[in-house]
Formats: sequence, structure tokens, C-alpha cells
Amino acid sequence: MPPNWESFGPPSIGHGYVDPLFGCTIVRLTDAAIAGIAEHHYYATLSPMSADDSKILISENDGNWIIVDPKGNIVVPVSHMPNRNDGVLLWDASSGNTFYFTHGNSIQRGTITGDKVHVSTVHSFQEYRIVVFPDKTDLSVDGQSFAMWAGHTTETGALDIFTYNMKTDTKRPPYTTHCSQIVPYIQGSCVHAIAQTADDNVIIGFAQDGTCDECGDRLWDGQKLTKVQNNTNHFDTGLDLRDRSVFVELGGPTTLPGERNPCRSGWGLDVRQLYDLSLATCLMDKQPDSHISYRGGPSQPWVAVSFYDSRKKGPEFFNNDPNFQRPTGSNWHLYEDEIVLARIDGTALYRLADARSRSAEGYWAEPRAAISRDGRYVIFDSDMAYAKEGCPASLADCTDVYLIKVR
Repeated sequence: MPPNWESFGPPSIGHGYVDPLFGCTIVRLTDAAIAGIAEHHYYATLSPMSADDSKILISENDGNWIIVDPKGNIVVPVSHMPNRNDGVLLWDASSGNTFYFTHGNSIQRGTITGDKVHVSTVHSFQEYRIVVFPDKTDLSVDGQSFAMWAGHTTETGALDIFTYNMKTDTKRPPYTTHCSQIVPYIQGSCVHAIAQTADDNVIIGFAQDGTCDECGDRLWDGQKLTKVQNNTNHFDTGLDLRDRSVFVELGGPTTLPGERNPCRSGWGLDVRQLYDLSLATCLMDKQPDSHISYRGGPSQPWVAVSFYDSRKKGPEFFNNDPNFQRPTGSNWHLYEDEIVLARIDGTALYRLADARSRSAEGYWAEPRAAISRDGRYVIFDSDMAYAKEGCPASLADCTDVYLIKVR
């Protein structure tokens, strides 16, 4: 159990503290009370860190974005960020000053100069009214392709889901959904999220679980849909040490009939071959609920895993919440609230830090730790600054962003 759970308070922006159990230094990047709004690094499967590790993309609760440096200093304020569609912003894989977003029916490139952003067009899709970088999907492992969806309407309609390679200027054949949703939204009643595989195909996460074609997670390879999961869970994609396309998941017969989980307990996190679902390696066993961050391969073989609490009563509520229970040897679980690095072949695991977040207070309080593309940094969210008294009355959410340098 982390010491001083009920009384700990983090330092101010730009300052760090040493995790008392695992020894990593953690730097605070934002302060919701000062900003007047909660700020997030967004999600585990998106790298918030630029390619040169000099900048971090921060999403605000109202949908705006800013860019900060590794000490939390604002590099690009909200007022200088470009107009864009709803959706995520994605860092370039080699330039530390370049990111991508969508506007209208085009992919746009933002180039940072000082505290401003110069915008240019990567590609316009004249066949569509709107294109979207939705939740969960990052730039490809090779830094060339985007997974996205598009629509012929900006209202409710079918989605075309595909990958586009900006180096070859090639759009792969799309999957057109039979179900519909409001196309500009980043998730909806038809598709919850999409994830690009290491070989530039797309795993479509449909909003409904089940055995139907448009249920669960389905792999689209440009020609056909293949079942990956019927009952979905958090996962991320990448390459293993032999350059084979894999995904990290919680797999087993309850996820997809016929699957076998390789962990001793029969339900741990595994690394599964995308094109032979019978082949899997145990990554971690007997872990709590988790978020997964990978997009790696032989040169960056580390998976960041962060854990959160979904109990109705327990230690991960604010001290003044009636559902809060003081941590004890009986109610504190193995790996609870931790951030760990696990090697993709399952041979090593490093326990980095406690997120110290009261994650049972809401989704954004879940740490959702994300590893940088080069594996040098892990970034996570936490509401630890407000653990004792809860969020200020002026804020519905009060999470902040923190950074760990791991090598």
C-alpha cells in the first residue's frame, strides 16, 4: 500500500516528487485549480509526447487543446491552436514540431513555430463531407498511416472506415458500416472506437458486444471482417520481438469462443498474434482492471499498463466521499492504482509508481497511462491533488497530468 494515502499532496506545476515505494520521479504538468478546468493527456493508446520528447499534447475538459513542455510550461495556448473537427490530435513520428488533425474533409498538418501553429493540407478527401480521427487510434508504427472514418454527411449516416498512407498517398478500401451514427462524433452507438494495427489494417470496436458481424472487435483488412473479440476490453496493438503484428488484451473463452488464456489463472493479460489467435503469451496474471499502452516493437518492447478501481466502495474515492474506505491489507489489491512497464515477451516487469488517483470517482480519474513512442516517458492522469477534500465546487472534474521519465 502506498504510504500517506489519505494525506499526500503533490507539488506545484513543474516540480516533482519521488514515489516512496518504487523510486521513480514524477513531475506535475497541470493544475486544474489554476487553469479553472481539468486537463488530460487524453488516452492510453495515443502518445501525448512529441517525437523529440520536447512537448506534450493536453486536452481540456471543454474540448480545447494546448501544448506544454516537460515542465508544464505552455508552448502553444488554446488561442493559437488551429480550427479542427472533433477528434484527436496526433504527433508526427519523427518531427517534434509537427502534429496532425482533421478539418472538414481533409487531414491537416500543424507545424509549431514559437507559440504559433502553421497549417498545411496533407490530403483532401473530395468523396466525403467530413473525416475524423476518432478515439483510440494513433499514427501508425511506421509513422506513415492514419486510421480514420469518414462520411458523406455531417449528420447521421454510415461510416467509411479505412487507413490512409501519406507517404504513398494511398487510401485502402474502406469498410462501410451497416449501422449508423452521427458521423462527426468521435464515438457513437454504431462504432465506439477504432485501432490501427502494426501492418496498417484496422480493428473496429463496435459499440455492441456479441457474435454478430458488427459486434465486438472486428479486424478489417481491406477485404473482409474477422472476429477478434466478441466481448471487448481495453487493448493496444504493435509488433512483437519478431516483427509480427500483435495486440495486448484480456483474452479467453469468454472473450472469443475457443480462445485459451496462457496465464496460470486463465484470465490474465496476454500478447496475442493478430493473424493466429490461438498463439498468445502471458504478460501479467491476476491484475486489476487496466488500460494498455503499446504501439511498440523490437526497438521499443515495453508495454505501459495502468490500473484503476471499479468497486462501489473502496480506497479509490476522495477522503470525504461516503464510499471511501481507508486502505488496509484486506481491501488493497495487488497492483492496485499502479503504473507498470511489462516487456512484450512477458520476461520482465517494472513497477514504476502509484498513480495516487481516486479513480473510482470517474472515468477521467483513471490514470490511462500512455508510453511515449520512444519508450522514454510515461504520462498519466491523477486527481491526487484533491484526494482529501474532493474537487473544488467550481470544477466537475479535477484531474491533472503527470510525467515519469523511465530511461
